[in-house]
Amino acid sequence: MLVKAGDWVKAMEGNRIGFVSRVAKDGSWADVDWHGWTKRMKTEFLRVQTTIPSFGGMEVTDLTREAEIKEGRT
Repeated sequence: MLVKAGDWVKAMEGNRIGFVSRVAKDGSWADVDWHGWTKRMKTEFLRVQTTIPSFGGMEVTDLTREAEIKEGRT
């Protein structure tokens, strides 16, 4: 699955959720905002999240992106 700008992501080894601000044209890396710092990361180590926790125990889901992923679109 390709990562694209605007995605919520987690690193393979972490639990923190970041926001993708920019992706290389070839899709090899992405600039991820980790709530206070930005890091350029290889996209192969990122997992796209379509649902993230919100305040008060609620969750937020990006239904459009979730449908794209289920249909195999990126």
